[in-house]
Amino acid sequence: MAKLIGLNAVRVTALAAFVGLAGCGGFNGVEEAQYDVAYSHPISVETDVATLNVGVVAGQPGVAPADRAAIESFAAAYRQRGHGPLTISTPSGSPNAGAATVALSDVRDILSENGIGAGSLAYTPYRASGADAGAPVILSFKRYVAKATACGDWSQDYAFDPANGLMPNHGCATQNNLAAMIADPADLIGPRDMAPADADRRNTVLEKYRAGEATATVRSDQDSGAVSEVE
Repeated sequence: MAKLIGLNAVRVTALAAFVGLAGCGGFNGVEEAQYDVAYSHPISVETDVATLNVGVVAGQPGVAPADRAAIESFAAAYRQRGHGPLTISTPSGSPNAGAATVALSDVRDILSENGIGAGSLAYTPYRASGADAGAPVILSFKRYVAKATACGDWSQDYAFDPANGLMPNHGCATQNNLAAMIADPADLIGPRDMAPADADRRNTVLEKYRAGEATATVRSDQDSGAVSEVE
């Protein structure tokens, strides 16, 4: 009789353990996703076009100083988040079309001074009104913009939740902050291409290796990774 009771006790213990494991194993799908802020407050990445209108006045020699500063800032934004070419659109058929051609040369020079070479530029004309004496030169490039879901859902009673679940706003602020802080939202779509190898540095290392010399970069005392001994 004692052996039978002991066997039943083992069966009950095993059954309880199986039920517990089954409960953990069954926690997946939608039930598990509600605890993931990427599911409840996803960040969407959309394409956008950044534009800059550069004023052109007939008879004015080149680009005005204020426009030069704006072009420099636009170039910095392109280097940071631009994708594809930076397009320069010039007016056609307007009274200031000739001045726009002169301004185009200045715009190219300013962009080159700010790290944007001819290989990154594209050109296109646009038809302007014959009465528009101030038709601008338009700079544009494609960029990506990250947006998270809106916060402020107070539909549930925060003081009473028998299920002990997450509130609708859980993680919303974090996702919005991430969307606002990321340098280039295109990184959320996929990894960037690798930069080309440094052929000069590679040849230097190979030559030193063949000569039996040390190939590591010389480190100074300031580059040491030793722990400070100051007490």
